[in-house]
Amino acid sequence: MKAVILGGTSGIGREINKKLKGICRTYATGRKEVDTSSLRSVNNFITKNKGPDILVLNTGGPPDLDFEKISDDDWMKYFNQLFLSFSKIIKDINVKKNGYIFLISSFIIKQPGTELLLSSSLRSGFTTLFKSLSKIYKKKNISFINIAPGPIKTKRLLNLIKKDKISLKKFEKGMPGKKIPEPKEIGLFVQFVVKNKIKSLNGVTIPFDCGISEYL
Repeated sequence: MKAVILGGTSGIGREINKKLKGICRTYATGRKEVDTSSLRSVNNFITKNKGPDILVLNTGGPPDLDFEKISDDDWMKYFNQLFLSFSKIIKDINVKKNGYIFLISSFIIKQPGTELLLSSSLRSGFTTLFKSLSKIYKKKNISFINIAPGPIKTKRLLNLIKKDKISLKKFEKGMPGKKIPEPKEIGLFVQFVVKNKIKSLNGVTIPFDCGISEYL
């Protein structure tokens, strides 16, 4: 059994890679192996990595820009990164029958606000497609599981906290348990699903947000 993990060299992707290593062969990519904002890079990656049993779609998020400051180039770059490239990979990489496709999105797909506009809009759009594909690929019994993290202790979160000029201690005080969750929790969830061959989860979004969001 083989797993291909995009963005698997840091943060959440690295922890998923660590936890899957004990149960299957893993290939964890960084930007050097595939840059999802470049279709040429994506096409080259697909050619070399066809037929995994497990695919993890994971990539860094766009910068937090004010709406008026988002350029046409920004929209196209991150549309490629967060939507078109993931679509092409699913279509052409040929995940094997009875396999798994995990999407690492964000809890902002359920609760968008005035920040992270590029990320929330493009991730929400792809989530809609991802749900539809879970039905299209039923004939191959491929499970589509969308993991939507809230604040997780990654470099990206720490940079966003720093940008907002909030101390880490103050941010943690606002979290349940007064602590930011570690990426390994998501790694353990993916490991559990694959190891136990759980197939009843399909087309679902699993929020790892510690209960901070207000949606049902």
